[in-house]
Amino acid sequence: MRGIQFLTDYQGRKTGVLVDLKEHSEFWADVVEECGEPIDFQFLIDDQGEKIAVFLDFEKHSELWEDIYDSLIIESRKDEQRVPWEEVKHGLIEKGKLSV
Repeated sequence: MRGIQFLTDYQGRKTGVLVDLKEHSEFWADVVEECGEPIDFQFLIDDQGEKIAVFLDFEKHSELWEDIYDSLIIESRKDEQRVPWEEVKHGLIEKGKLSV
């Protein structure tokens, strides 16, 4: 996923994420609008003092990350061909994953 870098612990478990604020500025603007200027986030700052990335610690910010992740997935799939619900439903029933 563009503009996203996961951080892992020594066992390879994802513990946080760096979100590129240039790549995902619209999402971050929505966060600031909804929550106000965040005070408990860590930022990566460039030479001019501009915030270029935000670090989201999964222990503290898991719900926010889930919202951002969902939005990114939606955005990345917006141009995919749609499949009618009846077709999806029929396929799930055939695979035994849905009962009528």
